[in-house]
Amino acid sequence: MEETISLKEIAETLKKNILIILASMIFCASAAFGYLQLYVTPQYEAVSQVLITQNAQDQNSAVQNSEIQANIQMVNTYSVVIKSPRILKNAAQEIDPNLSVETLASKVSVDSVQNSQVINIHVVDDQPEEAIEAAKSVTKSFLKETPSMMKVSNVELLADPSTAHKISPNTKIGMLAGLVGGLVLGIVIALARRIFDERFKKEEEIVARLQIPVIGTVGNITATESVNDKGSIRRRKKK
Repeated sequence: MEETISLKEIAETLKKNILIILASMIFCASAAFGYLQLYVTPQYEAVSQVLITQNAQDQNSAVQNSEIQANIQMVNTYSVVIKSPRILKNAAQEIDPNLSVETLASKVSVDSVQNSQVINIHVVDDQPEEAIEAAKSVTKSFLKETPSMMKVSNVELLADPSTAHKISPNTKIGMLAGLVGGLVLGIVIALARRIFDERFKKEEEIVARLQIPVIGTVGNITATESVNDKGSIRRRKKK
């Protein structure tokens, strides 16, 4: 026969197993922290910025605005150019002769501030110094090759990276995920203990599962009670 558990019973079960749930949360959070510290390699990001400037500074305002809009539209093109083999090949040779273009490309990402002429060049590496060096090399190669490649002279360095910031692993997020996972695991364990507990807890369970009537019940004998020789219960006086 199927057994149903009410919400009240679930709440009581979770309350009785609160220590198991807390222990599970602490264990999973500790395991997540240990894994992130011991097995996940930290990643650092260095960012350099390039500015797409105007070619014609002495023209009227309308022409300058048109030039700015054209430069903004060119940002996407420049973003692709930065990750092209021609740019990355020179940068890879400067960083390390044994560094392949494909490896360097996997570390480089490019984005731009919305509706601006600024391009951000991101380089991620497991060593902060190498991330900074790679970002500088890629930016330098881009500034050197772009004028001859694009037949323009409107690209300038805006900011060179001086520091690299740690972007992963995120210990706080990892531990929070461990706490949530531990909470779920603890609840599952608590409910499993309740479901697989074969002991009778109510008279109705005896009737439902064994199909026999309940003739009588025996109460618990507390510490202030004792059974005499005649089988009756005698209560002790509290001191």
